[in-house]
Amino acid sequence: MTDDTLSAEHAPSSESGPGAATLVLAFTRHAFIEDERHALGSGATLVGRGAPLFSRVALDDARLSRGHARIERTGGTWFVEDLGSHNGTRLNGQRLLGRAPLAWGDVLRMGDTLCVFAEAAEAPNDEPPDDGLVGRSAALTRLRRDLERAARYEQSVLIQGETGTGKEVVARALHERSGRAGPFIALNCGGVAESVLDSELFGHVRGAFTGAAASRDGLLREAHGGTLFLDELGEMPPTLQVKLLRVLETRRVRALGGAQEVPIDVRVLAATHRDLVSQVNEAAFRADLYARLVQWRLLMPPLRERREDIAPLARHLLRRMKAEARPIDVGLAEALLLHEWPLNVRGLLNVLSIAVIASDGGPLTRGEQVEHELQAEQRMLASRHAEPPSAEESSSQPPAPRPARAVESSPRELEHHLRTHQGKVAEVARHLGCSRQQVYRWIEDFGLELDHYRAPPPRLS
Repeated sequence: MTDDTLSAEHAPSSESGPGAATLVLAFTRHAFIEDERHALGSGATLVGRGAPLFSRVALDDARLSRGHARIERTGGTWFVEDLGSHNGTRLNGQRLLGRAPLAWGDVLRMGDTLCVFAEAAEAPNDEPPDDGLVGRSAALTRLRRDLERAARYEQSVLIQGETGTGKEVVARALHERSGRAGPFIALNCGGVAESVLDSELFGHVRGAFTGAAASRDGLLREAHGGTLFLDELGEMPPTLQVKLLRVLETRRVRALGGAQEVPIDVRVLAATHRDLVSQVNEAAFRADLYARLVQWRLLMPPLRERREDIAPLARHLLRRMKAEARPIDVGLAEALLLHEWPLNVRGLLNVLSIAVIASDGGPLTRGEQVEHELQAEQRMLASRHAEPPSAEESSSQPPAPRPARAVESSPRELEHHLRTHQGKVAEVARHLGCSRQQVYRWIEDFGLELDHYRAPPPRLS
């Protein structure tokens, strides 16, 4: 049997270690698919109609050829090749001509079937996670691992991520797994007047200010025995940062206008989309408070870095809108998988809501209203790229448009950049101002082994 006819039934068992990959079935038969994946082995894998790749969903798309495309790993790099299929193969929305390298998150369209090429996650548990997070990507698996590790301790945790990535969901999961008997209380520090935030957080006694007709304990005391989640911590005024620092150091709180300090037992979790290190350097955030709060850090992966989770998220959100049974046009599904999602899950919810309303009970399509919203989010991205990303954000930001440069590189130059960026092809491509595919071509042309530059090696199954 040759590689051209190799399928999941005959492929070698999946390998672990750097570069282990999986093919995630995201969409077929007019519906998003949840948790269907095929571990790619060391040999070639044939994708086509009837190929036994997935355990619960058959590849019976009529627009799939029986030998549609082949995925294989050569010299440490994964490649996809169209095998002369009748309807062609699209890679990230572009017609695939011949053979091309693959990178994590690439979207393959074969007929009316969509797959995501993804980093293999650590061995998944068959039981669906009950942490409120939807998806089983490698990025989310690592986040869950770090969350479970932190939940067993009392230290403060800083949760960082873009808007809409689920920071409060993670904070609630931390509280629920901590075993703390008290309540979970959340407070958004952004857009609130300093005096109001002071009273909300620390409490006040009767007559402490005009309108204080009765005393109030404040959220720090109300969260006694439980968890206080401070969202948008970077917006907290400096004077309140001083008061919060004292509470964290003494574990005692004094209400506004009060004379007595009351002992409290509260675990503090905080979240921000800001770069707190830059704020500390600019004297906008106290370094000592930073040290008190960042005793463990959780980084929320943006949706564009876990595209294999978009399909289960879409199913989850459509279920909430009672629209899960609606057929979905493949054009809309492909657009959702390829979108950069500056608003992350909130943005996905917005677009799906528009599609549901616009369809008026029929199939969900990429109509005028949906297209308008996708373009609006693209303008948000363009505005974001106008400013250089912070050091903490740069690893999760999509590459900004750069002036064209000559597409030339030497082995020595490429090795230098691979070593500097620890084998992260997306970062090397961003630095050089070229595509990830071009970097992969250089790696193959120069006979380099990508795994040699990854330090530390990614944790893969």
